[in-house]
Amino acid sequence: MKKILAVLLAVSMLFAFAACGGKDEGTTTTAPAVEDTTEAPVADVTEEAPVADVTEEAPVADVTAGNPTEAASEAASEAASEETSEDASAVADVEMTKAEFVAFLNAETAKAAKGSYNFNRNCEYTSPIDVGGATDILNGIISAIDENSNLDTVVGGFLGIGTKKGTYPKDKLDEDYRLKATSLKESDLGSFSYANGVYSFTLANATDPKKTGATPISRFTNDFITHEEVVEGIAEFTTAIKVNSTTVNYKNIKVTVTVEGGKITNMTYSYAFDAVLALKAVVTINGNGAAVTKATYSNIKY
Repeated sequence: MKKILAVLLAVSMLFAFAACGGKDEGTTTTAPAVEDTTEAPVADVTEEAPVADVTEEAPVADVTAGNPTEAASEAASEAASEETSEDASAVADVEMTKAEFVAFLNAETAKAAKGSYNFNRNCEYTSPIDVGGATDILNGIISAIDENSNLDTVVGGFLGIGTKKGTYPKDKLDEDYRLKATSLKESDLGSFSYANGVYSFTLANATDPKKTGATPISRFTNDFITHEEVVEGIAEFTTAIKVNSTTVNYKNIKVTVTVEGGKITNMTYSYAFDAVLALKAVVTINGNGAAVTKATYSNIKY
């Protein structure tokens, strides 16, 4: 009897231990709380609202463009730059002093001389060449070479009598008539004045100027005759007439310069001159004459 009770007690204890072990295993396998926490990964949240998407939806450039303060600042800076550029171009449109104008004229003619312009020059006698009783002798020599020429046309040719015009650089202009890069000095300008964008001044009279820039007229233009050019001009026509000497006086030299948009657009000059020539054709012959010249450079573009 005691053995039977002992066996039953052992069996009941075995079932008790088995029951306890079953409860522990069930608790371990059926408690998914920790696993549920790991099943809500950060990656899912990141994918739903990725950093890249946020950056694309509100890019830095858009924020800057949408900032009225920064946009206004940039606009003001650009406007100031444009205004400075315009001011620099418009300086010449404001009345300049004589010193400022001379510097401006020298700089701008250097540019304009390489640009394009129309040229129109007219020179006419106020006193035709007069050689007294030797007129017939000289005309006889000249007409023997060219029946359509005479003293006035030959001498007038190298004195520049007549009309010269053309468009530079399209037409071939004599070098003496081309717009020159001036090298004037403030002291060269006399009777200096300004009105409505036009500057006016005079240059000192000159006798036998050279094309070396030593006189005001030669620092402004090459449109004048020298003794060497007279000698060369006569020699090309005939060797029967020699030039012993020449004296040419240039006076009443006047210049006007129109300035628009900071550039020279028009320039006119005029002067009067008289010439005394000592020629030799068998005998020595003295002659004299006078003329006036006016020339205009217009539609200057550079």
